[in-house]
Amino acid sequence: MSFAKASSDSVGNDAKVTTGSVSLTDSTETQEAGTNERFLEHAVKRTGSWVGAVFNIMCISIGTGSMNLPAVVKRCGWFGIILFVLMAVIGWYVGVLFKRAMYARPGRRLSSFAFVTREAFGVVGYWFATIITYLYCCGTVISWIIVSGTQITRLLGFAHAHLDEKISMTIIAVVMWIPFTVLKTLNEITISSVFGVLTAMFTVIVLGVTSIQHKYTDTYYSPDFDHPPTHTFIIGAGIPSALASISFMYAGAVAFPHLEGNMKRPQQFGWMLFLANFLVCGAYLTSSVTGYMAFGDQTVSPILNNLPNLPIVNAATILIIIHVVFAAPIMLVSANLELELAFGVMPGIIGKRKELFWRIIMRTVTMGILLAISIAIPYFGQVIDLVSAISTTVVFFMVPVFCYVKLFGWRKIPKYELFICFLLAAIGAVACVWGLIDAIKSLKKAIEQGHG
Repeated sequence: MSFAKASSDSVGNDAKVTTGSVSLTDSTETQEAGTNERFLEHAVKRTGSWVGAVFNIMCISIGTGSMNLPAVVKRCGWFGIILFVLMAVIGWYVGVLFKRAMYARPGRRLSSFAFVTREAFGVVGYWFATIITYLYCCGTVISWIIVSGTQITRLLGFAHAHLDEKISMTIIAVVMWIPFTVLKTLNEITISSVFGVLTAMFTVIVLGVTSIQHKYTDTYYSPDFDHPPTHTFIIGAGIPSALASISFMYAGAVAFPHLEGNMKRPQQFGWMLFLANFLVCGAYLTSSVTGYMAFGDQTVSPILNNLPNLPIVNAATILIIIHVVFAAPIMLVSANLELELAFGVMPGIIGKRKELFWRIIMRTVTMGILLAISIAIPYFGQVIDLVSAISTTVVFFMVPVFCYVKLFGWRKIPKYELFICFLLAAIGAVACVWGLIDAIKSLKKAIEQGHG
């Protein structure tokens, strides 16, 4: 299947599914299609624009990730810049493949990440995808709670006030819990994502400019390092774990069905995703190039800890905290929609009142678990690396291509596409295993030393 043919097929299927036509051939398909329709009622409202989808992706991606990326470049050298661009292209390509997989069955739209995986690999695939989705989204929010809580405590310290990091994290978690519980679908949080993107872009610019203005030689510089920073073009041993960390920044595949499902014109999804990844990549390059250029092998994660106590930096820190509060519902709604679907927590099954009750219970329990983990292991960079290795390498590299090949059949896919799919899966496997080993070692070291 060529790219053009697949794209036109998808557009055709979009029109069929949007109008509600469904092809059924046996009782199993009837039951499955009924579940999909109830899920669509629960989560899909085609009222959003491509602009809103771009902002949602940017809100998920830009922000705390940009504070970790300079340290990722330190891990693999300047070659990491090439990896950022390459991964943006791969992220777009994987998204296109996954959308094709969503419309692999004529007249039907597989309406979630887990549904696509179930269609390809049965019940085992369904639960595997549900668990991976939950780990990825929840792991991301854990890193946000950690960085927000630690930075609140750090900012208050500059003002000679003390607030324990555990209390700071608890406050952030409660603030995140409110929109996460109240807002049911992604379509309802587009406005918050716009604000989140604006705050994130401001922060990226501040980080870039301040990093260049206040390098190692500046008299403000804190903390005091024992030698000038050095730079390396490529560090081969750090590339696999760097791939895992970078995949964390682009692994939005779990949210693609919900984003696409909210678009009035789903045929715009491909170029919408390309534009979003292009903008995200630009933000990543801004923070990573300037951060590594300024601090080299002395770069830490988050990059905020390399910067001096300046009003503009503190303002950017406050904005990044605000940003994650707005971004967290996007990630958590994506995860919990899958979980609520798996347990039948939908208005069409149990009624609106019971759905609201159980949604509040499930989402409150989720936030409580995330807060407990954040307090137990408050190491931002190490948590991102661990989540990246466990879940995002699988979500980003492997699941979409495996589902695509399985649903369409390898005989119907051009050989060059099969080669690309095989290559992506192989890279993902190496990044997963190697990245997990490095992440565990790094986390163990952080726990032993008592700091990240």
